[in-house]
Amino acid sequence: MSVLSPLSVLAEAPGAGAPAGVYQLDDPNLALTFDGHGWGHGVGLCQWGARGRALAGQSASQIIGAYYQGSTIQQAVAPETIIRVLLDTGRQVEAGESPRITARGGQWQVATGSASPIQAPPDGYLELSRGESGLRFAVKAADGSTLGDGTLAAPLVLRPLEGGTRFTIGYKPAAEVAGRPGTYYDTYRGELVLLPSERGIDTINRLSLEDYLKGVVPAEMPASWPVEALKAQTLASRTYAVWQARSRAGERYDVDDTTRYQVYLGANVERDNVNQLINATAGQVVLYNGRIAQTYFFSTCAGWTENNEDVWTSGQPLPYLRGIHDVDGNGRPYDADAPRFSWTTGALTAAQLEGLLNTDPATAIGHLLSLSLTRRTPSGRLIEITATGTGGTKTVAAATLMAIFNRSRPNGVAPLLSTNFDLHWTTMDAVLQTQGGTPAPITTAPATPQSAQPTPTPLPAPPSPTPVPTPTYHLEYTQPAPAKPNGPTNQYFTATGHNVGGAFLTFYQQHGGLDLFGYPRTEELLEDGMTVQYFQRARFEYHVDKAGTPYEVQLALLGDALTTPRRPFPTVGPFESSPEHVYFPETGHSLSFAFLRYWRDNGGLDAFGYPISEELYGENGWPYAVQYFQRARFEYHPEHAGTPYEVQLGLLGDQLLSQRLWLQ
Repeated sequence: MSVLSPLSVLAEAPGAGAPAGVYQLDDPNLALTFDGHGWGHGVGLCQWGARGRALAGQSASQIIGAYYQGSTIQQAVAPETIIRVLLDTGRQVEAGESPRITARGGQWQVATGSASPIQAPPDGYLELSRGESGLRFAVKAADGSTLGDGTLAAPLVLRPLEGGTRFTIGYKPAAEVAGRPGTYYDTYRGELVLLPSERGIDTINRLSLEDYLKGVVPAEMPASWPVEALKAQTLASRTYAVWQARSRAGERYDVDDTTRYQVYLGANVERDNVNQLINATAGQVVLYNGRIAQTYFFSTCAGWTENNEDVWTSGQPLPYLRGIHDVDGNGRPYDADAPRFSWTTGALTAAQLEGLLNTDPATAIGHLLSLSLTRRTPSGRLIEITATGTGGTKTVAAATLMAIFNRSRPNGVAPLLSTNFDLHWTTMDAVLQTQGGTPAPITTAPATPQSAQPTPTPLPAPPSPTPVPTPTYHLEYTQPAPAKPNGPTNQYFTATGHNVGGAFLTFYQQHGGLDLFGYPRTEELLEDGMTVQYFQRARFEYHVDKAGTPYEVQLALLGDALTTPRRPFPTVGPFESSPEHVYFPETGHSLSFAFLRYWRDNGGLDAFGYPISEELYGENGWPYAVQYFQRARFEYHPEHAGTPYEVQLGLLGDQLLSQRLWLQ
């Protein structure tokens, strides 16, 4: 097939004399191809470029520094931090169906939240069904005998009790593992949470961040690639997951298992060499100015990456996501070996292009007259396209055209892989060769008004966490968790069934422990972009920008959060402070006697913040004085006067969890 550049054929093609990049297409019999370079959106780490850089001797830190300019790598996230991955959503169970989840390799249990957990042996399974009273579950042994059952009306947690336990979801569509007939990407480490709702059942995998990465990294990058490239991918994937989870604590999940976030294929994609790299970099993330970076990545850049605002024009420029000319000292692109460095869609006719444009109201223009591909980034990626026809002119983002083209393209025509493409004239013979016969017309949907049908989401755009209509309760968070071995880095509290470990355990032990904070109510989890853990009287927060300092663990501003509707509290006039009576001009409040002594003795400003109220009496019917601080509520207990328990912290952690319906 001979493909000429548009500039070389303008004298022969209809519309000769048109500006470069503007193509006259009013003749429906014109034949054309779209030829391009690269695969993906072009922002951040170029995976094939990382491979080339690693082969050239660069380290993972050098690769990260090239693609996320000015960033640093720091161990700033607790490895045991939990992440929630949506695996299946809206699953309906009809009468007569019996979808199941099977446990392999070890003991397990099912926690219902309202009764003692149902213990189960290896090779047992959980079976779902629909009866007259609605959804039901049954926990069965391998021989089919029932170990326990009930109504599925609240979150159900399938929990491994041994390190080798894995759960296989029989109802989840999954691809077969290459070279392993009968084995599919449907098997997972960690817990499975079944959340019933009116839409159906959502299945969520809840596991440690590091175990999650074991199912991500070899799914996103071949495990046979150089070590430093895999290490860079590990850092990018870990950081991207934490960044995505930054504001989703009230949602059902932090990420899903698709390319909308990053691909997660579970336990059956794991590779030992990749697991070792993940363990070796546990907790390390990419930071910019002490904050979690948005570590986008993609497959192939064809020698150029992009500024984030040039690809996603609604975004603010990020200084670490600057486009680079991604070539070595000889000018050879680091990703020159990528199979999709250059590509073509194959040939189609102008009539077919017109037909697929008219399938969507965003690009419906009637009879196609011309297509403008002139507005580009400095590296050549299209920013937008303008289609003109007898029905008017439409200008859309290049990514929108990609989505429409890839959805409606003729049989035999390959998809657009990036926005770095151009149109070239070709022959009808090439069309026949591409499509295997007479070109078929594309059925055009009725031209629906723009307001009646939204434009498809551009395929390469980054995901944005959005609220979803789901219950806000998370009873599964506060259900007892399996005990980890007690030792210097972990302590298990049987009273509430939760572990405290790492930096949180150190802070807990050094700042008053049980007397000050109470028992843990949850395991560590991702919330507001950081690792947190709830206690009866506090929420611990791990601050990545303070790692290695006395402020890496801080108490959340629960006092502020729980008194927002009531503030500002009445203030007092300024006065000269004394040893027993102190005025705080920052908030206009004072602190006196027993409360002042407790504040000073247990960490003061660093631990509790400023007072945000005066002493209050009759609070919720209590017969003692209380006072609110930014991070706590002090309660005076006269029955313990003269003892260490004269002043105690209020149960603000429990209060917040109860308001969220995380505690019954």
